Amino acid sequence: MNFKRVLLMISMTLALCGAALAETVGEPAAATDAKAGLSVRSFTFKFKQADKAAAAIKPLLSAEGSMSIQPSSNALVVTDHAENMKAVAKMIGDFDKEPQSFRLYVRIVGASRVEGAAKIPDDLKDVARKLSMLPYNTYESVGEATVQGKEGDPGLIDMTTGYRAGFHFGEYDPASDSIAVKDLQISKLTGTQKDQLTSLLKTSLNLTIGQTYILGASKAPQSQRALMIVLVARR
Repeated sequence: MNFKRVLLMISMTLALCGAALAETVGEPAAATDAKAGLSVRSFTFKFKQADKAAAAIKPLLSAEGSMSIQPSSNALVVTDHAENMKAVAKMIGDFDKEPQSFRLYVRIVGASRVEGAAKIPDDLKDVARKLSMLPYNTYESVGEATVQGKEGDPGLIDMTTGYRAGFHFGEYDPASDSIAVKDLQISKLTGTQKDQLTSLLKTSLNLTIGQTYILGASKAPQSQRALMIVLVARR
């Protein structure tokens, strides 16, 4: 009798060990709420922040879906139907990758409001339509350059005309196909010795890949002169 009890205890112990091993090997642990037909899955991030991923996958969740962020482990626990979970897993797989490389093209354009017909030189024809919507009629290119870097890298462009563009590449958002450009500062070397750096513009923004953005900087809204900063982010 005692021998049978020992065998029973050994069998139960092996069964419990087998269940524990099955939960920790292979894919991230998942559970299913049979009553609601929902699956629960935990995603731990290696390269990106879980809260940024939460914003990206929110549109993929069903009405019954939900998620919670675990800051201590940089993880995201998602609950939803199996078909929605597949889309979530794919989005997270695309999102949580090593820092990607991007190029930022920066062009500085001088703009002025003078009497006469509009004047846009040939080297600005690619942005002529956008410039024509602004309250200026004469433009000239005063510097341009491209810098390449990865997410998180700083960027610095010094142009021969004395203008400088400094910034940081932020994180890429696959949901909007955009890259964050943080702490963008446009400055110019001034003074008799060109040894003073005057700040002209400070901002942070998200740039959709391949789309042209134009920012303006002037001393006053009704100023006759201004600078236009043309930005294009590319892979």
